[in-house]
Amino acid sequence: MVQGIKTNFILAMLVVFNFSSSAIADEPKRIFIVNSYHKEYFWSARQQEGIRDAMSGMDVLVEEFFLDTKRNAGNDWLEAKAGECLARIEAFNPDIIFTGDDNATKTIATKFLGEAIPVVFYGLNAEPEEYGLVGTGQREHPGSNVTGVLERHFFVDTLHLMLAICQGNNLEVERVFIITDDTITSRKVLEFLRKVDWNTPVEVIYLPQFEAFEEYKETLSGLNARGNAAVIYNLQTLKDKEGKILDYRPVVEWTRDNLTIPTVTFHQVYIEAGLMMGITVSGYSQAYNAGVKGRKILEGASAGDIPIDSPAKGQVVINNKAVKMQSLKIPISVLMGATLVN
Repeated sequence: MVQGIKTNFILAMLVVFNFSSSAIADEPKRIFIVNSYHKEYFWSARQQEGIRDAMSGMDVLVEEFFLDTKRNAGNDWLEAKAGECLARIEAFNPDIIFTGDDNATKTIATKFLGEAIPVVFYGLNAEPEEYGLVGTGQREHPGSNVTGVLERHFFVDTLHLMLAICQGNNLEVERVFIITDDTITSRKVLEFLRKVDWNTPVEVIYLPQFEAFEEYKETLSGLNARGNAAVIYNLQTLKDKEGKILDYRPVVEWTRDNLTIPTVTFHQVYIEAGLMMGITVSGYSQAYNAGVKGRKILEGASAGDIPIDSPAKGQVVINNKAVKMQSLKIPISVLMGATLVN
């Protein structure tokens, strides 16, 4: 009788153990996503979509946090939001953390270096060595708990595409003006661009970063001269006369209607809003690639064995209406591989 009770007890414990093990195995993976900007920002929305698509079919529980640094500049804001974010991470107890763009990566990802929780960054404009995310020469094998996807725009390729099209239309370009707003990301990009070998005799001129829309309009109105062209990076934080940040659409539309020289950019939404063309990078594809890395980690891979990389190629996007306004003819070879928008 006693033996039977013992046997039944052991069987019951095994059932409980197996049930508990199954329950643990069936628990969703906990994913915490930190975005540098705000939820409504087109770049942020596409990034969040990319990670979710990469995780499709996997049982996950997702928590998101937006640092909102595009609309709120300054270290005081960033430090306060970072503190709030870290508290949320501690309460959520994630299996993995994703950080989108530079502000999230430098303030959040760096806090978890060498810790048990793996971190995957994406959209990073700075060099990962600058933030201590990886040692020199270790991008192929980071060797820690951090990996990710770099944001590298196709600056030289875009400029050369524009110059080739201008040359094919008998337009001589002597000067190219680099134009952007004044954000931390834009500053990092300009630092990078000043080191770039543009491989062209054309003079590359870096305009001061713009804060006020009125100053932007006044400066750009003076660029409409033969031999000039423009490269626009970012137009997200220009302010009106009252100091309110403007939506990018009216800024791009004004630029389209008033800047008459050949103009290229790197963001598809700017081309859709009226700028001429560019070889674009995708927030979605960067985040999707980061999500693929994260999925491998959640399935058992080590972050330290997954290379840090960047997208191999971009997408040529052309605005038909803007090209016609410039009276430009685009080679068939370019059109065949391009995304056309109006």
